[in-house]
Amino acid sequence: MVADGVVLIGAGGHARVVADALHLLGWAERAVVLDASPQLHGTRLLGIRVAGGDELLPRMKSEGFTRFFVAVGGIRAFGLRRRLFEAAVQAGLEPGILRHPASVLAGSAKLGAGSQVLAGAIVNACAEIGENVILNSGSIVEHDCWIGADVHIAPRACLAGGVRVGRQVHIGAGATICENLQIGDRAIVGAGAVVIRDVPPEAVVAGVPAKAIRRSGS
Repeated sequence: MVADGVVLIGAGGHARVVADALHLLGWAERAVVLDASPQLHGTRLLGIRVAGGDELLPRMKSEGFTRFFVAVGGIRAFGLRRRLFEAAVQAGLEPGILRHPASVLAGSAKLGAGSQVLAGAIVNACAEIGENVILNSGSIVEHDCWIGADVHIAPRACLAGGVRVGRQVHIGAGATICENLQIGDRAIVGAGAVVIRDVPPEAVVAGVPAKAIRRSGS
């Protein structure tokens, strides 16, 4: 049993991945799930109780819960992930750092508060990961990369050395970002894309090589 309780915010597909990691780390026994969907209240997520909705956040600290993870991974969930993160901090909870036992983290890499490094993910030398970032299963962040807050790097995506990723970016499954490129804030890189030039803020790019197809707000 861990000394402090953990609040998992969200009960969807990505939350199952996070919940499984909590079990492997021995944290699940003192964990609880919150989700906005009333039909899920009173159910269990991989054995972890779904206690209610996000409105319960303000009372979690008084009930012995001290850490939280935002377990929402949708491709357009940037704003929601940020709002939930800020609401939990305002409620007095501390953003935890989740490292799956099967992940690899260089000794010189830095993880931001609330970051999640999931099974098979690799974070290499001198990489810096911002707060509330998801490095999903099998993703690779190579040396000297810099990742902004609220980013989701999907399974098997690969960032080569020196890539800089802005805030609230989604990099799709299996995408490749070539060396020393910049990905602007709130951009979306499509699954399987190969990015060979900088991506402007709010652009949606896809293909091999990746080309802009629309804006992320459209």
